[in-house]
Amino acid sequence: RTKEEIMKYSELHYERIDVEKNRKVMEGFVDRISGADSADEQISTILEANDTSREYQSYAAMASLNFSRDINDEKAKAEKDYYDSIGPDMQEIGDIFDKAINDSEFKNELSKEWGDTFLKQIEMGLKTFDPQIKDMLKQETELRNEYTTLTAGAKIQFEGKNYNLAGLGPFHSDQDRDVRKRSYEARFNWFSENADALDQIYDKLVKLRHKIAVTLGYENFIELGYMRMGRSDYGPNEVANFRKQIVDHVVPIVKKLQDKKKDILGLDHLYFYDGINFKEGDPKPKGTPEHLVKEAQAMYHELSKETGEFFDMMVNEELMDLVNRDGKRPGGFCTSFPKYDRPYIFSNFNGTDHDITVLTHEAGHAFQCYSSRNQPLLSYLWPTYEAAEIHSMSMEFFTWPWMEKFFKEDTERFKYKHVSGSLSFLPYGACVDHFQHWVYENPEATPKQRNEKWLELESMYLPTRDYDDIEFPKTGGIWQGQLHIYQMPFYYIDYTLAQTCAFQFWMRNEQDKEKAWSDYYRLCKAGGSLPFTELVELAGLELPFKDGCLESVVEHVSQWLDGIDPKEL
Repeated sequence: RTKEEIMKYSELHYERIDVEKNRKVMEGFVDRISGADSADEQISTILEANDTSREYQSYAAMASLNFSRDINDEKAKAEKDYYDSIGPDMQEIGDIFDKAINDSEFKNELSKEWGDTFLKQIEMGLKTFDPQIKDMLKQETELRNEYTTLTAGAKIQFEGKNYNLAGLGPFHSDQDRDVRKRSYEARFNWFSENADALDQIYDKLVKLRHKIAVTLGYENFIELGYMRMGRSDYGPNEVANFRKQIVDHVVPIVKKLQDKKKDILGLDHLYFYDGINFKEGDPKPKGTPEHLVKEAQAMYHELSKETGEFFDMMVNEELMDLVNRDGKRPGGFCTSFPKYDRPYIFSNFNGTDHDITVLTHEAGHAFQCYSSRNQPLLSYLWPTYEAAEIHSMSMEFFTWPWMEKFFKEDTERFKYKHVSGSLSFLPYGACVDHFQHWVYENPEATPKQRNEKWLELESMYLPTRDYDDIEFPKTGGIWQGQLHIYQMPFYYIDYTLAQTCAFQFWMRNEQDKEKAWSDYYRLCKAGGSLPFTELVELAGLELPFKDGCLESVVEHVSQWLDGIDPKEL
């Protein structure tokens, strides 16, 4: 098919890649790279090899997505298992090809052609793999899948019905305090019953990752973890400094917001389950999921020509699966099929305002991926995670002028909740990151010691948290519900870095819409062709690591919040 023909997701061709066939094809490319007499010869070979990789990545993404859509579908599970099982072999094959490029005598010319990010990515990638860790990588995938299967299969009895974790969500923000508390008790009872299993999975993951790191010659998993995340331009020291700034500048403001919330809710004391922002409950989107998608389509047409075309494609080609249902894994994400130049949005609408933020958030990822489809290299399609989250979190703000479509009379309440929630998230994000650094510095720690450490960090980053008499979180196990900790080590500080950038876009969008949007679109088109710090610069933003950046952003946000009396909303 030509890439422009309309084809629905269900009609896209899917197949299992044959590893040995792929190995032979890639060996041919390796020979051509090694035997090349000119840079041009290597360039055309790399582009051909890229097409082969596009195919593999597309089918692997489809297998993973189909399983996420229905974890009880045996056929989908078999396909996902197949792609999981060949992952390390495919990595090994890719590695051999990358080595040949890394040894190229035409590196200068390759750099001129594509910039030096490509070669840096390869150098880093080579430091994260060796054939002798192949079996360990397979074990790591199996353990991660165990976590997904366990959490996605949660069946929790509440009010006489069974719910999965996402299905319980609306009760957590019910206007009735008793319902909120009992729904959290039900949630944490499930975690309590499964705590040992979750501890065992994590314990095995931590020790396995430590062993992988040591096998590759690292002292512990931290340096390897940063390499896996593609972080070439900063390290744990910059991150630690950024976390410290969150403690200094954000934690005090979050405390103030909590006091304000007590007033709004008319409570003398806030417990963890008092997550709502207004007495009558949080704003809910008005209308069915179908109606919300129609409104989103109209919104994206008004936002820009590019977003209009993009969102039409998402709707017409059925590239979204948005509503929560039984057997669907929790969470929201965006994936893509590079062979077809198409992204895909997955989420779990459950009738809360989160439905709209997750839609605009994932649409930000998908729009970026679609905007950078013309980048010459597959590795330039997506940037590293902390840069990718700028597109998604900023899109949440760029769509503000249209929030009335979804929230009607509750729009101002939604905006207040959105900004105060985004700011209040920063300490939690830093806490998760700090916890992970400690865990991988202390791989021999027991599950009990991990929980104790979590509580200690919680008191530093989230000092106002009070779990009342709900036992499980008081033991320090609440982090077990954070899938990133299991699935993608060190992927979390990214949200806080990106939020700091997204707030800057929000501020600039208020001052000069045209300029802010053109900077954003330029950032989206650049994809992963530059590392994080250079992408931030390209977008005309200030780097979050820079002393004073967070402080000035937070001051602006805080002033905006101070100017609003939530009781009048």
